[in-house]
Amino acid sequence: MSVKPKPRQRGAVLIVSLIMLAVMSLFVVSMLRTSIIELKIGGASHVFQVNFSNAEFAVNKWINDNNGRLAPGFLTISPALTAGCNVNTVGAAQCNDPPTVYGGTVTVTPTQIHCGSWAQFGSMMGATQLNAVQFDIRATATGTLGGTTVIHQGAQSLAPAGTC
Repeated sequence: MSVKPKPRQRGAVLIVSLIMLAVMSLFVVSMLRTSIIELKIGGASHVFQVNFSNAEFAVNKWINDNNGRLAPGFLTISPALTAGCNVNTVGAAQCNDPPTVYGGTVTVTPTQIHCGSWAQFGSMMGATQLNAVQFDIRATATGTLGGTTVIHQGAQSLAPAGTC
């Protein structure tokens, strides 16, 4: 009776599986790098959106609080109103009630940029007898997570003739 010798194993399965493991490891490392970059982009986008909405809210609040006060030179009238400021507050000075915002702070800086004849509409509705005053309302929002966003909003108000 003759016994057949056992075939020798050459380790081909081991070599193939090690190569597959190396390829899969490289794939996982590249996916991790991509995921980290996407997380950074998403975080930066979130910070920007929070800062932008805070700045936009502050500009809208300032315009609403000072509705009816936008007149030539009203920014220079002292003292500025601070507490309990709303459209019903009596006084010609500007409302500087700082808004409470989410995730940071915001400052509003209004500037009167022009005051003059409202001639752009010709003679309609007595336009030649009216003046217009334009303001640039700048809001700077700084987030607690970092980043700063600055927005500008224009505002215009009509004024009686000769007030500019």
